[in-house]
Amino acid sequence: MKTTIATAAILLTVSLTACAGPAKDAQYKDVNDLGRAYEQATGVKCDETKNDIAKYGWIQTGCGKTANVMLFTSDSKRDEIKGKNPLKPGMRYVQGGNWLLSADQYEAEKAQQGLGGQILGQ
Repeated sequence: MKTTIATAAILLTVSLTACAGPAKDAQYKDVNDLGRAYEQATGVKCDETKNDIAKYGWIQTGCGKTANVMLFTSDSKRDEIKGKNPLKPGMRYVQGGNWLLSADQYEAEKAQQGLGGQILGQ
């Protein structure tokens, strides 16, 4: 009986953890991890990449038709990339600790609810 209760408690904990969603305001070491968190928050699938962040100080991958998630080695690199890539009408940035994403307004809002960060408009 004790074993059954302990097993049930473990399964409940694992189930609740799996449904919890991505951690808010997390720092990411891998853009593919950020992409999986974005997918978990929005339901939009992101591409996997094997590119290395060390070569240019940043890395990105696409999600769905219009979104991108980006990871940076420094704030100055993030600011440089944002400055070189102005948003198209209807798009928003969501900026977290070492990451940035661009998506249409409603998808950005949904991502921000799940991932944290701050929505930046045009």
